[in-house]
Amino acid sequence: MNVILDNVIFSLQQSGGISVYWHHLLKQLLEDKNFDVSYIQENTETKNIFKEKIPLDEATLIETKSLPVLGRYLNLELPKTKESSLFHSSYYRVSKNPNHINISTLHDFTYENFNSGLKLLVHRYQKKKAILKSEGIICISENTKKDLLKFIPEASEKNIKVVHNGVDAIFRILPKTDFKDSGIPFEIYSYSLYVGDRSSSYKNFQIAVASTKIANKPLVMVGGGPLTEKEITMLNLELTENGYKHFNNVDTEKLNALYNFAFCLLYPSIYEGFGIPPIEAQKAGCPVVAFNASSIPEVVGNSGILIDKNSTAAFAKGIEQLENSELRNTLIAKGLKNAENYSWKRTYEETIAFYHEVFQKAKL
Repeated sequence: MNVILDNVIFSLQQSGGISVYWHHLLKQLLEDKNFDVSYIQENTETKNIFKEKIPLDEATLIETKSLPVLGRYLNLELPKTKESSLFHSSYYRVSKNPNHINISTLHDFTYENFNSGLKLLVHRYQKKKAILKSEGIICISENTKKDLLKFIPEASEKNIKVVHNGVDAIFRILPKTDFKDSGIPFEIYSYSLYVGDRSSSYKNFQIAVASTKIANKPLVMVGGGPLTEKEITMLNLELTENGYKHFNNVDTEKLNALYNFAFCLLYPSIYEGFGIPPIEAQKAGCPVVAFNASSIPEVVGNSGILIDKNSTAAFAKGIEQLENSELRNTLIAKGLKNAENYSWKRTYEETIAFYHEVFQKAKL
């Protein structure tokens, strides 16, 4: 089967959840001898950390003439071919070629839920156009599928498949002896961990800070860009200068260590398309405290502490529950079991099965 992959996401971000997803899909497709893989690469490429890990010389580059900046929003005029091919874009573009069968992956509806104005209008237009012109739609969670049918009800006639994200196999339990070389400035199992974006309001970073203060834990933050002056002032006031540590641009080995030796992962986000950090944490033996919202109950289930009330006090109480060592150990065991359900190998196998299904139906 011929598969054309649109790597536009590598020109839109240096890292991020969609890049992780696309990296694993592309890597496995290139290793699968059952597919003839071609790809599209934008000239406005950023230094995406995941793209650098992929041996693209094993695939065929398709030259395109995309317009600078605007090209990311426009569907593609690709060279005509006699054979049918699957076209799968990493970010809401489709091929106009009549012999191409379009697949789109839907990650979330963050824009629709939390943005407004021109930014929302442009994104919503591009996403809807791609969805309605696709023969197959992959949703990364049942919650994302529910949002799809809410925001684009016309898509109910489409072939929709839920394929959960995977988690990198590098996340695993480490021996306690590795802690001394971890560079973590707090005692083992003493700190709360926060991973990812701090600026978006729905991520509730302020609740993570305030609740960990109430629970009397230092806070370790990972990623999300350098701390701003405003954040440093707030953190110094809430946690004191020695009560927090920020690690930016860490590799997966370092992140695995941070998960391993944390008291818990704090995940106060009220909206996620999937939510990879809780499963990464669980694979590393780190219990999870998260809000019972959007995709999180679907992904975490009863293997973490899920908070129903969106408040600092409720979240702090969830953290304090883990002071019960019996409960903490039980949740670690449940988390390890839950994490077994998520792998990029499984994501790939379910995606390829959907490729074949859509391809056969389109040819009938």
